[in-house]
Amino acid sequence: MSLALEVLRSLDLAEPTEAGRPPFLTAASGLVNVGDYLYVVADDEHHLGIFSRSQPHSGRLLRLLEGDLPAEPKARKAHKPDFEVLTVLPAFGPYPQGALFVLGSGSKKRRYRGVILGLAADGALNTEPLIIDLQPLYAELAEHFADLNIEGAFINRYLNLLQRGNKAETSQNACIRLDLAHSLNAILQKQALTADLLISIQPYALGEVQGTPLGFTDAVALPEGNWLFSAAAEATDHSYTDGELVAAALGVINAQDELVYLTQLDNRYKIEGISAQVEGNSLHLLLVTDADDPSQAAVLLQTQLSGYPF
Repeated sequence: MSLALEVLRSLDLAEPTEAGRPPFLTAASGLVNVGDYLYVVADDEHHLGIFSRSQPHSGRLLRLLEGDLPAEPKARKAHKPDFEVLTVLPAFGPYPQGALFVLGSGSKKRRYRGVILGLAADGALNTEPLIIDLQPLYAELAEHFADLNIEGAFINRYLNLLQRGNKAETSQNACIRLDLAHSLNAILQKQALTADLLISIQPYALGEVQGTPLGFTDAVALPEGNWLFSAAAEATDHSYTDGELVAAALGVINAQDELVYLTQLDNRYKIEGISAQVEGNSLHLLLVTDADDPSQAAVLLQTQLSGYPF
């Protein structure tokens, strides 16, 4: 039996990202909740979506990259920055309340960029976007993964990036651990993230559903070194190609790198972004979806996991 998911809202926008685009986000790929602010990246846009957690108002947009993307779907896919990752960096340098960090997937060379946005005490954004070059780091990771596809990130004592596996025989899921202090220093100096930040790569097997392996889609840190991840089983053997959604899941990995919890979700929804809040012995989760259909709005969902820690 799959875990129940409640739809809270569609990710409607006050105005479209570009002329001719629908007035909603379609391919939500990362979620961060800070105060009353819900920040959402979409992998087919140059913008960040900004929504209220408490009010049902349509979201507004913040441009991350200059220029417009092609309207035609195949051309858009070829040119998009593929922002798949959104996380919160801790306080450092000129960011006393921390900063949002947006990262491209690295699945193509044009997807080797990141963006930093400073946060105010109430969770609002208070700096202009700072573009970060990920090319040296991603080029090194591409030597380790034949089909590089960074889909999530979370912070503990490391800056952790999640590589998503697929059906290809050589593909695997992994947590890529980077030196956090040196990563923050590179950002502070407005320098590229480089290969020498790499500490370790930990592979994970999440299991299969109907012969299709589950692959990481996002993650968030939990207390005591645990972390929660979302995953999807898609019938594809390449990071560039979408496949039929076979299953979606949530899981927890502990500080000893052990998979201690895994549950399937309603597979109408491909979960690509998650946010978690510990409430007693429960985890209250917010989740966003990628419809893999430009005519369909992404949605914000919620659910609760009881019995934590597992």
